[in-house]
Formats: sequence, structure tokens, C-alpha cells
Amino acid sequence: MAALVAVAATLLAPRLSAAPLPDALARRTNLAIVLLPEAKLPKGEAIERAFAAYAVKGQTLRYRPDKQAKSKNRDEEVLVLDTDGGQAMVAFMPRPIPNGEAEEAVHYSISALDGKWKLGAHKAHLVVTLQMRGDAMTRLSLLTSILAAISDASSAVGIYWGNAGATHDPKFFCDIAKERTTPSRLVLWIGVGIAREKGRYNLLSYGMNQFDLPDLLLIAPPSKSSSAISFMLDLIGMVVESGKPLPEGDTVGRTAKEKLAVHYVPSPVDRKAKVWRVEMK
Repeated sequence: MAALVAVAATLLAPRLSAAPLPDALARRTNLAIVLLPEAKLPKGEAIERAFAAYAVKGQTLRYRPDKQAKSKNRDEEVLVLDTDGGQAMVAFMPRPIPNGEAEEAVHYSISALDGKWKLGAHKAHLVVTLQMRGDAMTRLSLLTSILAAISDASSAVGIYWGNAGATHDPKFFCDIAKERTTPSRLVLWIGVGIAREKGRYNLLSYGMNQFDLPDLLLIAPPSKSSSAISFMLDLIGMVVESGKPLPEGDTVGRTAKEKLAVHYVPSPVDRKAKVWRVEMK
């Protein structure tokens, strides 16, 4: 994903410049990728029309054809969309994402955990960036609405949420986006890796850095595997809503009586990072 971010930054930098803002009000940039079955840029008007089906109250989107531009490579067009206090860019890349990165990221999407959905072949992709003020949930929710609208307008075969490291089924993505609630949309913003070790399942979240929070490592015995994902999402939703991590030694549970201890341990994928660990009984 880092390589794609670098490409997007190079392509869009001249158009993302803005007057300096105080740190507390500084704009943040979020990014995702829409995978296309053919090398064809969707029409801005179609994205604007489709947006109404997904917009949360207060969200707006307006296509700006007067600001549409091409990069030095004529094939790499950029659509400009004005949003709530910000701006979204849709950069067309007439080639697939290299090295199987998008295909590998399917394994971390909740839409594909049952193995039924497979990413179809893609011939091009759209780099979608959103730059605006606001808290993380406001920005991610708006980006979700925009991506769902782009998916409708382009017949997307996949949506790659970079910070989560997850490529989602577009139908799943749009169905969730239509619910228009933060708790439901959270499953689009977080990736989940699952590994079996010593007879237990290790579930690790990806993407909590979007909220400046640590990822969660949930340990589940086989008997609890069917309920582990929903419990994991409940725990993540709880800390995202509070905006702060749980303290070491605190307890969580599915009932008032259940008390599962929270401990901070090195991440199994990055020993320099800490994750909060909860073990189901």
C-alpha cells in the first residue's frame, strides 16, 4: 500500500495544496482504491447521482468538471469532487495494482472470511483520496459514502481499504454503506487476520491507527470461533466510540459477569508495536 500512497501523493499534490491550518483544525487525507473490470474512468455526474443512496445526514458531494484535469500521462485523468468542508480526488490509473497486492488483501476482509467471495480480474483502478477537516469517524464515513457511489458508477470488482489492508466485495461494501451507521460501517474500515496456533484462533485487527488507537489481538478457543468476530467488532467499536484505549488490567466481557482481562503485548506482526490482548474463555 505504501507504493500506491506515494504514487497518489505525486499525482495529486498540486491539487491538494491549501492554506496552512492550526494543528487542531488541520486537514487529514484518507485514501482507498476502487478496482475496475475495464480501463474506463466513471463519469463524475454518475458518481454524484449515486451518492444520494449512501449519504449520511449532512454529507454532500458535487462533481466539479471545471476542475477535472489530466496528469502528464494523458491516460491518468483526475476527477474533482467537492465535499463537506473538503475535497475528494478520483485518480484514474489504466492498469491493475501490481504484485497481487489487492488479491492478497482479500484475506483480511470480513466480506471474504467464509471463502465464498473471490476478487475478479481488474484491468485498472481508481485512487480515491479525501482531504477534509473533522474527526476520523466523520472523514471515514464520508469516504465510505463516496466509495460506494463510485462503485455503483463504475461496476467495481473490489474496494481496497488501504489502512485496513483489506479488499472488500463491492456488494458487501455497498450493502453496509446503505445502513448509514458508524457501527455497521466499522467493518469496512478494519481488516482482520486469522491464524490458528496451539489449538486456538488468533484474530488480529488492522487499521486502528486511523483512530490513533492500538489494534486488538483476540484469542478464541475453537468452541467460540463462531462468535469471535462479532465480539471483536463490539470491543473495537467500544474503544473507537470512547476515543481512548482501555487501561492495562481492565476487564471486558459479553455479559455483566464475564471479566476478561486486557493486557498489552507486542504485535505478532510487528514486535515494535503494542496491541491489546483479550482471551476468550
